Amino acid sequence: MKKIICPVDFSKTSNKAAEYAAHIAQRTGASLTLLHVLHLPIMDTSESAMMAGQVLDEQRRTSGDKLHSLSLYLQGLFGQLGGANFVMDSKVQEAFLADAVERLVKEEGFDFVVMGTTGGGNALEEIMIGSNTESVISQVKCPVLAIPSNASFPEIHRIVYASDYQPEDSQALGQVLALGAVFQAEVEVVHVSKSADAESTHRAKAFIERIRTDLGNLNVHFQEVVHPDEETGLKEYLSSTKSNMLAILKKRRSFFKDLFRMSLAEKMTYQTKLPLLVLHADAE
Repeated sequence: MKKIICPVDFSKTSNKAAEYAAHIAQRTGASLTLLHVLHLPIMDTSESAMMAGQVLDEQRRTSGDKLHSLSLYLQGLFGQLGGANFVMDSKVQEAFLADAVERLVKEEGFDFVVMGTTGGGNALEEIMIGSNTESVISQVKCPVLAIPSNASFPEIHRIVYASDYQPEDSQALGQVLALGAVFQAEVEVVHVSKSADAESTHRAKAFIERIRTDLGNLNVHFQEVVHPDEETGLKEYLSSTKSNMLAILKKRRSFFKDLFRMSLAEKMTYQTKLPLLVLHADAE
């Protein structure tokens, strides 16, 4: 992890995400860029185009001032907490958020995205932020850390990686272990099974052997949870073990295929109280 980008809209939720991004940047030595995106207005006449240009100029100035204030807040906050300094800058762009983040990841080498997400209500802000998070997760081929509005102050001491025992898990789990090592966090691989039978036990043993072969004898724990409903079983386990980050792998055939089909933002990002780290099988 070398370059972190954090989209912000200056809401309470995105400011919380910025705190997480700054915390991770400070601990990893990565640079942090705060990104604010202005949506391009619809223009049908030259007169409206001129007015839209004036509005955009004012929005750029206002956004620049807010980004500067947020940067000062983060520098002061983490300066008080101690630790190494980190490089931080900001950008204001006109685009759709997911398109802007995707382009910056491809063209400028950002390799980690942190953004806020809300949901569960009918407010326009909640709907739009949730939709933006899902769009970024779908389009951007690098790890995306979604921070819910009710997340606690940045604290990473126990990360759960939810697995369905696929070969791609080795690469994703390697990324989780690297992040866990930075924070000296415990990493646990959890699989939710509807029943405890011989076939499930055999799959678990084969998966653990493959992980050990691929990643070596790293400090990772394995846990199988038996529950008739996979989503409910996972949430109950996360709550009972006081985990503070959930990591999943986005891929076509997976334990979470139904969640992505029905909308990840709606089924997981909206509901979980934990930061959600979404990894990609083809991410470097």
